[in-house]
Amino acid sequence: MAWGALLCTLPSALWRLAMLTGWMPGTADLRTIYADEPGYVIGLSAVQVAVGVLTIGLVRPWGEQLLGVAVPRWFPIVVAGVGGLALTWLFTIDLPIALLSGVRPDQGTVHAGALVMMVACYAPMLLWGPLTLAAVAGYGRRRYRIRSFPTRGTKG
Repeated sequence: MAWGALLCTLPSALWRLAMLTGWMPGTADLRTIYADEPGYVIGLSAVQVAVGVLTIGLVRPWGEQLLGVAVPRWFPIVVAGVGGLALTWLFTIDLPIALLSGVRPDQGTVHAGALVMMVACYAPMLLWGPLTLAAVAGYGRRRYRIRSFPTRGTKG
């Protein structure tokens, strides 16, 4: 799940950078809107991918230490859990509602094939929050040794 969460961040971050640099045909009008804010676009992409990479820390040993000091087990659960809920709200709930209401993040500047490519690159973002929450649940189960359900014939 954690690797899936990271993979959900990459297409839109790369699309955004390609749009900003002019490598994405059909996005000149959108590029003009962000011409004075390239740091915002680059920063947004960098933070998005960095958060995706941090999700990998829930399933890798390096995520259990910070500068050689053990991270308390509850800390990643709280931080990643709140983050996963926020991502779920933003991209799985709020974004589709906004799109259905006619509000587009590109302000209606991207059309035809470029719009299809943009939608394809942003579609994985719908899964980012739920996959992050699934990774948090897996981390919690592993770190706290929680069994989901006892099987038939076993005690406990």
